[in-house]
Amino acid sequence: MKKLAFCLLFVGILFSCENSDDSTPTPADLNGKWELQSASCFCFYPEDFDFSAHKIIFNNDEGTLTIENSSETFFITGAGRYDFQIQNDKVVINNTWEFTYEIKGDLLIMSFVDNPEIADDEITLTYKKID
Repeated sequence: MKKLAFCLLFVGILFSCENSDDSTPTPADLNGKWELQSASCFCFYPEDFDFSAHKIIFNNDEGTLTIENSSETFFITGAGRYDFQIQNDKVVINNTWEFTYEIKGDLLIMSFVDNPEIADDEITLTYKKID
Protein backbone atom coordinates (compact mmCIF):
# COMPACT_ATOMS: atom_id res chain seq x y z
CA MET A 1 0.00 0.00 0.00
CA LYS A 2 2.86 2.39 0.82
CA LYS A 3 4.48 1.64 -2.55
CA LEU A 4 1.25 2.44 -4.38
CA ALA A 5 0.85 5.72 -2.48
CA PHE A 6 4.48 6.63 -3.22
CA CYS A 7 4.05 5.83 -6.93
CA LEU A 8 0.89 7.94 -7.14
CA LEU A 9 2.61 10.81 -5.35
CA PHE A 10 5.63 10.56 -7.68
CA VAL A 11 3.44 10.50 -10.80
CA GLY A 12 1.44 13.46 -9.49
CA ILE A 13 4.59 15.47 -8.88
CA LEU A 14 6.02 14.50 -12.27
CA PHE A 15 2.95 15.73 -14.19
CA SER A 16 2.52 18.88 -12.11
CA CYS A 17 5.96 20.22 -13.01
CA GLU A 18 5.99 22.98 -15.58
CA ASN A 19 8.07 22.75 -18.69
CA SER A 20 11.09 24.99 -18.10
CA ASP A 21 11.74 25.44 -21.83
CA ASP A 22 10.09 28.84 -22.00
CA SER A 23 11.03 30.26 -25.39
CA THR A 24 8.82 33.34 -25.09
CA PRO A 25 10.91 36.31 -26.19
CA THR A 26 11.46 39.16 -23.78
CA PRO A 27 11.69 42.87 -24.55
CA ALA A 28 15.47 42.55 -24.10
CA ASP A 29 15.51 40.12 -27.04
CA LEU A 30 14.03 42.85 -29.26
CA ASN A 31 16.68 45.44 -28.39
CA GLY A 32 18.88 46.39 -31.33
CA LYS A 33 18.71 46.94 -35.06
CA TRP A 34 16.78 44.67 -37.42
CA GLU A 35 16.79 44.65 -41.23
CA LEU A 36 13.72 43.61 -43.18
CA GLN A 37 14.25 40.39 -45.15
CA SER A 38 10.75 39.76 -46.50
CA ALA A 39 7.12 40.79 -46.33
CA SER A 40 4.26 38.36 -46.75
CA CYS A 41 0.98 40.05 -47.57
CA PHE A 42 -1.76 40.60 -50.15
CA CYS A 43 0.56 42.93 -52.03
CA PHE A 44 2.94 42.63 -54.92
CA TYR A 45 6.69 43.07 -54.75
CA PRO A 46 8.90 42.28 -57.72
CA GLU A 47 11.18 39.27 -57.39
CA ASP A 48 14.22 41.53 -57.03
CA PHE A 49 12.66 43.93 -54.48
CA ASP A 50 15.31 45.11 -52.01
CA PHE A 51 13.83 45.00 -48.51
CA SER A 52 17.16 45.95 -46.87
CA ALA A 53 16.39 49.69 -46.95
CA HIS A 54 13.76 49.02 -44.28
CA LYS A 55 15.10 48.77 -40.74
CA ILE A 56 13.71 48.99 -37.23
CA ILE A 57 15.67 49.80 -34.09
CA PHE A 58 14.24 48.86 -30.69
CA ASN A 59 15.61 50.85 -27.74
CA ASN A 60 14.29 49.21 -24.59
CA ASP A 61 15.89 51.76 -22.27
CA GLU A 62 13.89 54.58 -23.83
CA GLY A 63 10.86 52.50 -24.91
CA THR A 64 11.25 53.74 -28.47
CA LEU A 65 11.22 52.19 -31.90
CA THR A 66 12.97 53.96 -34.76
CA ILE A 67 11.73 53.06 -38.22
CA GLU A 68 13.86 53.60 -41.33
CA ASN A 69 12.23 53.23 -44.76
CA SER A 70 13.20 53.82 -48.35
CA SER A 71 11.80 56.88 -50.08
CA GLU A 72 9.47 54.78 -52.27
CA THR A 73 7.82 52.40 -49.80
CA PHE A 74 7.30 51.94 -46.10
CA PHE A 75 6.38 49.12 -43.77
CA ILE A 76 4.59 49.42 -40.41
CA THR A 77 4.40 53.22 -40.80
CA GLY A 78 6.45 56.16 -42.03
CA ALA A 79 10.03 56.70 -40.98
CA GLY A 80 10.40 58.18 -37.53
CA ARG A 81 10.68 57.47 -33.85
CA TYR A 82 7.74 55.94 -32.00
CA ASP A 83 6.93 54.69 -28.52
CA PHE A 84 6.42 50.97 -28.09
CA GLN A 85 5.26 48.64 -25.35
CA ILE A 86 5.15 44.89 -24.93
CA GLN A 87 1.65 43.76 -23.97
CA ASN A 88 1.32 40.01 -23.50
CA ASP A 89 2.70 38.51 -26.72
CA LYS A 90 2.37 41.71 -28.76
CA VAL A 91 4.47 44.72 -29.67
CA VAL A 92 2.22 47.79 -29.56
CA ILE A 93 3.65 50.73 -31.50
CA ASN A 94 2.50 54.26 -30.70
CA ASN A 95 -0.64 52.82 -29.05
CA THR A 96 -1.90 52.22 -32.60
CA TRP A 97 -0.36 49.24 -34.36
CA GLU A 98 -0.23 45.79 -32.79
CA PHE A 99 2.02 42.98 -33.96
CA THR A 100 2.47 39.52 -32.55
CA TYR A 101 6.13 38.66 -32.57
CA GLU A 102 8.38 35.65 -32.46
CA ILE A 103 12.15 35.42 -32.36
CA LYS A 104 13.83 32.45 -34.03
CA GLY A 105 17.60 32.71 -33.71
CA ASP A 106 18.53 36.01 -35.38
CA LEU A 107 15.12 36.41 -37.06
CA LEU A 108 12.23 38.51 -35.77
CA ILE A 109 8.84 37.63 -37.24
CA MET A 110 6.16 40.26 -36.72
CA SER A 111 2.55 39.71 -37.82
CA PHE A 112 0.10 42.58 -37.87
CA VAL A 113 -2.95 42.00 -35.69
CA ASP A 114 -5.49 42.66 -38.38
CA ASN A 115 -8.94 44.10 -38.20
CA PRO A 116 -11.36 41.32 -39.25
CA GLU A 117 -13.65 43.96 -40.77
CA ILE A 118 -10.96 45.00 -43.25
CA ALA A 119 -10.10 42.60 -46.04
CA ASP A 120 -6.49 41.99 -47.00
CA ASP A 121 -4.77 43.91 -44.20
CA GLU A 122 -2.70 40.93 -43.08
CA ILE A 123 1.07 41.29 -43.24
CA THR A 124 3.96 39.33 -41.78
CA LEU A 125 7.37 40.96 -41.70
CA THR A 126 10.58 38.99 -41.24
CA TYR A 127 13.60 40.90 -39.96
CA LYS A 128 17.19 39.79 -39.39
CA LYS A 129 19.17 41.17 -36.46
CA ILE A 130 22.11 43.22 -37.67
CA ASP A 131 23.20 44.95 -34.46
